[in-house]
Amino acid sequence: MAKMNYEARKALNAARDEANVQAVKDGMPQEIRRADLLAEIRRVHYDASIRKGFTPEQALVLCSKAVSM
Repeated sequence: MAKMNYEARKALNAARDEANVQAVKDGMPQEIRRADLLAEIRRVHYDASIRKGFTPEQALVLCSKAVSM
């Protein structure tokens, strides 16, 4: 394969960068749904800890360790 000159490499890198940016944009709705779900799970853990008699501070510590995806 022939060596690419500087301008060709620059154009290829720009195209790759644009494709990567577009892939991130396309994945945002799914990432937003995932973040909402994780927040809901954390809240469930927090509320359950409070119901079991933990202080709010203790519940925060427990629920922050409960979800690590």
